[in-house]
Amino acid sequence: MVAAALTAAATSVLLVDDQIVLGSIALAVFCTGLLLLMSAMTGADGLGLASWRIGPWSLVWGSLAFGLATITWIGPQTGPAAEILPASILRALWMLALAMAMLTAGYCTGSYRLVVAHARRAADAVTGQLTDDIRSPAVPWVLFGIGVGAQVGYAVLTGHLGYIGDVAASVTTASGYSQYLAVAGDCVPLSVAAAAVRAYQTRLAGAWLSLAVLFAGAICTGAIIGGKTSFVVAILAVIIPRTVIRRRLPAGAIAAAVLFFLLIIIPFNQSYRASARGTVILSTSQAIAAAPAIAGGVLANDFSPSVLRQSANYLAERIRTIDSPAIIAQRTPSQIPYTSPADLLISPVLNLIPRILWPGKPILAEGYQVSQEYYQLPAQVYTSSDVTPEGDLYRHGGWLTLTAGMFLGGWGIRILDEVTDLRRSVRGGFLIIVLFPDIVQAGSDCATLLAGIPGYILLWLAVCALSFRRRAAAAVTG
Repeated sequence: MVAAALTAAATSVLLVDDQIVLGSIALAVFCTGLLLLMSAMTGADGLGLASWRIGPWSLVWGSLAFGLATITWIGPQTGPAAEILPASILRALWMLALAMAMLTAGYCTGSYRLVVAHARRAADAVTGQLTDDIRSPAVPWVLFGIGVGAQVGYAVLTGHLGYIGDVAASVTTASGYSQYLAVAGDCVPLSVAAAAVRAYQTRLAGAWLSLAVLFAGAICTGAIIGGKTSFVVAILAVIIPRTVIRRRLPAGAIAAAVLFFLLIIIPFNQSYRASARGTVILSTSQAIAAAPAIAGGVLANDFSPSVLRQSANYLAERIRTIDSPAIIAQRTPSQIPYTSPADLLISPVLNLIPRILWPGKPILAEGYQVSQEYYQLPAQVYTSSDVTPEGDLYRHGGWLTLTAGMFLGGWGIRILDEVTDLRRSVRGGFLIIVLFPDIVQAGSDCATLLAGIPGYILLWLAVCALSFRRRAAAAVTG
């Protein structure tokens, strides 16, 4: 009897694992089908990927992060993931299939033209008289200085920067200027983009040298912060201008970037984070001081196929985003009641109010709160769990809110893609560079995502006005 019971249990586990594998592959194939449908209905060249439209790239990311990466969930789970039941993973796969379908429907059928016309008119009021020519060789360096200065100022005011420093401060205290400094810090990758535009247009040796130095600087600053997204953004800052100017996706450069990411960035990031938050938590300055030695150790390693395989496995587990929708669906509303859908409208508006005007404004730390509420982690464990817009919409009302929210999200992304259309100008690529990680990778809640967009748009307009030559000036110069 006991043997029969154990055999039945083993068989049921195997069946569930098989269902998860098949479901993950099915979701990836489904997202690919939606990508083909989106491309056909919108008339995008190269499926919209070569023109860096956020809608198509969101489906590609969904097929990887929600689809194929979910296969890594097979086998024993440790940490917070152990709280998730296999049945919740299967339910989340259905949830994500519906979410991606509604995003595609909103993107393809939403009435966006009137909004696009008004948005373009507003943007043209600032950028309409600009050419696609960088006004001076000094512009990329000025942007880089602004970005690094903002990051240093942020670290001084808050006591932390990205992954390093006093992580508790990120959820307990906030400066009135920290939000602006965080946005201004994105001038670092935008400086690389400006240098790339100038290098591809002029093909001068000095322009290529500036691009190489600024790209290396962006990689180093991102590595010091302790994040991996900074590397991706720096790559986008080089690839997007190249794609616009040369009218083709640089497959070789992308492959080289992926290889460099797997062999250098991930091993360094793992060692650096282990050092920064090991037995002793290092301060921001201590972590930065330790970075060169850690980088030297990584570069001295033998880059064997095993390193590549380990990094690939680590990356697959890190980009897996199914956990958040799964745990939310598992515990909402049976254990945790739905949050009011009205919060989806109120929270982004409240978070747009500057902290200088509202010193007591609550700190937006949904990932930290979700870790406590859904994974029962103690408050002194300062970790931020992915929420994802899909999971956030579901916890604000279930299937109906998820359906409506993803449709509106797809409609909004279509508006953004039309406004930043790279066929009109390379300037739109500067906004894509800073918004791409937040919208495509989409690991945050809706309020955090929406509240950050206006700041990025203002940064984009300011950087364009600073970076690009005006038409009248260009005519006089010519």
